[in-house]
Amino acid sequence: MRMPPNNALQRSVSVRPRLMHRLTYRVLVPLSILAWCLGSSAQDSTGQPILIEGAWTHRGAKTVIGSGTDTTVIVSRETNAWTIAFEHTVFPGVNERDARPVTHGEGPYVATVDDKELVFTKDGKEVRYTFLCDSNRMILPAIVQKKPGEWVFRADRESFRIQCDQDPFKIPAGKAGIPGVLGGKGFYSFEEAPRSGHWPRAQYLRFLERSDEGGQLFERCRLIFDGYGWPRYEAILQTGERSINAYQLRVFLAENKKER
Repeated sequence: MRMPPNNALQRSVSVRPRLMHRLTYRVLVPLSILAWCLGSSAQDSTGQPILIEGAWTHRGAKTVIGSGTDTTVIVSRETNAWTIAFEHTVFPGVNERDARPVTHGEGPYVATVDDKELVFTKDGKEVRYTFLCDSNRMILPAIVQKKPGEWVFRADRESFRIQCDQDPFKIPAGKAGIPGVLGGKGFYSFEEAPRSGHWPRAQYLRFLERSDEGGQLFERCRLIFDGYGWPRYEAILQTGERSINAYQLRVFLAENKKER
């Protein structure tokens, strides 16, 4: 039996590890991406309704001439209590010569958490906000899940509560209590968003009302769960258009996470 030259054997042995490495890479990388995608779901959270020490900043919208306001939330732990303070920085427009940003503060106020809501007293009045917080960001106000199937938004004088009869993450369709909809006519449907195979993954918790005429269901509003991890609210207008003007969230980023 004729044996191949030694250099040919060396080449065949050295090629196999490279081929196996390429094959492993092509298999494991898609699997890891798939696992990451499947691991992100509507039940994931970007934070919890708890207080931690830190400072987070919300960059407000700027006009075409550059004027606008940024707000920073500062949470501190004192000896026997938590406190919260707000700093507002007002930026002048480019047409205001020699003008500089001006910062003014509010607080600190003694803060507590009650029923997953941030509570403090301002000007002699109790103020309540639903919120979520971690070391990277604070969402104030936020839409908070208080128990399975129930979501609440509260921002001082603006609030809503929406309730599914069952946990939609376990039972994807059923009856629901929807603000402004008579009892027995509200329903929910939890489903994948169209084209959710493209990142970021998105899921909809849709709330529907049954009409009096033909009994058809039409959508009133929805909660959107996406890669950010918290639900966002959208109202569905009679024209079929979607509106995000109600129950808006404010996202405050930690100092080292602020967008440039």
